[in-house]
Amino acid sequence: MRKKNSMNKLFMLLLGTIIFTSCVKNMDIVPGPAEGNPPLVDFEVVPGDDAFTFDFKNNSKNYKSLEWHFGDDSVSAEVAPTHVFAKADTFEVNLTAIAKDGTIAKKVVMVKINPDNALSFIAEGQGSNKVRFSVNSVNVKVKSLIWNFGDKSDSSTVATPIKEYDAGKLYTAKLTVTTEKGSVFTVNKLVTSNGTVVDVTSKYLLNVGPKFIAAERFGSRWGVVADWRVNAAVRQRDGGMGSWDEWEGNSMSMESWGGEPDIINGKIQQTALLPLPVGEYFYTLLFHDYQLKDKFYTVIVKGNEIPDVDKVENNPDVLGYTKSTGNGPLNFSTSFKVATPSNVTFGFVSTMIQSDQTFKLTYIKLYKLDKKE
Repeated sequence: MRKKNSMNKLFMLLLGTIIFTSCVKNMDIVPGPAEGNPPLVDFEVVPGDDAFTFDFKNNSKNYKSLEWHFGDDSVSAEVAPTHVFAKADTFEVNLTAIAKDGTIAKKVVMVKINPDNALSFIAEGQGSNKVRFSVNSVNVKVKSLIWNFGDKSDSSTVATPIKEYDAGKLYTAKLTVTTEKGSVFTVNKLVTSNGTVVDVTSKYLLNVGPKFIAAERFGSRWGVVADWRVNAAVRQRDGGMGSWDEWEGNSMSMESWGGEPDIINGKIQQTALLPLPVGEYFYTLLFHDYQLKDKFYTVIVKGNEIPDVDKVENNPDVLGYTKSTGNGPLNFSTSFKVATPSNVTFGFVSTMIQSDQTFKLTYIKLYKLDKKE
């Protein structure tokens, strides 16, 4: 019996000093300990006058003192402080309420600062592969800007710089911002010689890599790529396989190598999940390798079927194409425009008659030209 009473006393002691911790995104109230007369800790996070400033409204009770820890090595003993975070990140804000008898209670709230909500920028085409950069929207008072254009050229501090890019290439431009309150953050945008672009791949295409998924397998290496239509000319391997290769990390593949059957008008294609709206697009590919001697086209076409290999060029339904040969470049974009909302099909068509030809594709991206808000 004595042992049981001792255990009960120990349990009550632990209950009276327990620390309540919660990751609260919607600022729900988390009560403090219920035993005795301990502190009850609660606070609300209120956005301030810019994206990095927050007011902390204290709703705690039965405390003698407070300790605020903002997750960035800053502390405060104020009742209801205002805090400016120095960078964009996720911060664990911790309030400790301390009673006269030393009993404590805590509440934790995660504060996430997204730099894209603080400021965004855009680059708009000016012709001749030149774009003009400018700030598109802003939720801070800006002290200074530094533009990094992503092509190893010199940076710029001009408010609206003009930059010339190589056509058909994709760059990551970065803008580093210092606010008047001293916060520093960086926002990124993908940009081409026509302007900034947004990634719309997942909205329109399935199974785009890296690590393409196979719908069928035969043997230890070969298969048929899922979600893409593959014609019989490509499925010329053992077991009727072709279009998927476990080699080099599960790539999309088309190959006629070392005496294997020729590929005549081989097609791998997928029609977009939704009609593409009006706009300018960039179909971007990263290959692991290719060795091409005959005809090979990356093609985007209006409708539900890519054309035969001999009917790609000068085809009124073809929105864009790239003809590849040799073994490079391994990364390129095919640009195209949609004038009216349309069903669009993406794919590859090739004839491989000469020996030892292949391509192994690592991933696919579809980007749409950005427009100013």
